[in-house]
Amino acid sequence: MNPKNTPNSNINSSELTSTQKNDLTNWKNNFNSLLMDLMGKTGKNNAQIDLTKIWCDTNNLTEIYEQLSEMKQCLDSFRPFDSAMLKNFNEILDIKYTYESNSIEGNSLTLNETSQFLNTGLTIGGKPLVDHLEAINHQEAIQYIRELATNNIPLSEREIKNIHSLVLKGIQDHEAGQYRKQPVHIIKQNGDKYEFPQPFIIPKLMEEFFIFFNQNKDTAHPVEMAAHLHQKLVNIHPFIDGNGRTSRLIMNLFLFQTGYPIAVIESEMTKRKAYYNHLSDYQGVVGGGDSKPFQLFIAQKVKEAFIEQLNFFSQDGSNEGKDKGFQFFEKIKSII
Repeated sequence: MNPKNTPNSNINSSELTSTQKNDLTNWKNNFNSLLMDLMGKTGKNNAQIDLTKIWCDTNNLTEIYEQLSEMKQCLDSFRPFDSAMLKNFNEILDIKYTYESNSIEGNSLTLNETSQFLNTGLTIGGKPLVDHLEAINHQEAIQYIRELATNNIPLSEREIKNIHSLVLKGIQDHEAGQYRKQPVHIIKQNGDKYEFPQPFIIPKLMEEFFIFFNQNKDTAHPVEMAAHLHQKLVNIHPFIDGNGRTSRLIMNLFLFQTGYPIAVIESEMTKRKAYYNHLSDYQGVVGGGDSKPFQLFIAQKVKEAFIEQLNFFSQDGSNEGKDKGFQFFEKIKSII
């Protein structure tokens, strides 16, 4: 990595020199001019900078983790975010994440229907009650993990069970937050039967889950650890239902806690198949398997989220935002 192109992570808006403030003003003017040109060419009233020109596509885990760390520095340079912008962004994100995560599991509500229900409280005619409960439960679970991250409450077995309780609230109350007492299996895409660990071994596997987490959480890259948490929990399959949604929420809780954007996994069929294929590369937690394809998959999702957020918060035109984003604009000055 060329150190000249690496943002100075020690600079924040209150420490900028007059020269840096002038540079930042010029970069922002160039940035806005480029957006205007793009909107003129496309005939649309919005545009985004192609940030893959700076953070190029790669399938190398080491490289993408370096990119994500750098992108985090750039996003941090906009903090604290404008409260109105953050509220608007989170409202849209929560609906999208709720729709995609539930749709992966077979929920029939469309994105528009999910948005309509969550925004108005009016149920969608002809759609099952359970689909509406899954939507409101998932939105509450997102708010819960955001509160855990804000209050620096560490990941624990209790919190995993609390999150699962929210996922199944009003749907399977007797199973919510309780480890399963029955064996479960799935039929894989190739038709083979895959059996998850027997119920009597779940407490031991969850103990090993937290041993792994506590031994590696401070040394592994946060996005790598987030992928491990999802992968390991879904392969333990500790609950009778709701394991996928709970595992994705636990992954995103850790991303929240470490200052990274959440990874939204799309439910569109080809992308859903890729997600399941990468998960199946690591079958079980006893025998183990190759976790790298899934790590790369999640890292790419986090990178997509960074690109979306950097494009969004870089357009803060408020007076409070005029001195924010120095690291970001310094990094992208070559393309603006």
